[in-house]
Amino acid sequence: MAIYEVSDRETISDVSSSIGFTSSKLVANLIYAFIQAVDGNIRFSEDGTTPTSSLGVRLLKDGTTEIWGTKAMSKFRCIDDGGTAKLEVIYYKR
Repeated sequence: MAIYEVSDRETISDVSSSIGFTSSKLVANLIYAFIQAVDGNIRFSEDGTTPTSSLGVRLLKDGTTEIWGTKAMSKFRCIDDGGTAKLEVIYYKR
């Protein structure tokens, strides 16, 4: 069984326009990012596509998901889905 430990965390408080993870957080041995939409819904992509308020995977307020792999994390983008959302992120490494 793999053991992962917290590498870092961040709050992305302005998602009014398309934004990705902070590049300095994407360090060696990073495995995945655990994300939660707070105070509103977001839309996101993992392939570099720019999400809009009507395009992208929808993550509902207080919903969580995981973004696995350095490629997906480096291409991750999100945007507010019409409210006052922010994104809580915890990064895990091996």
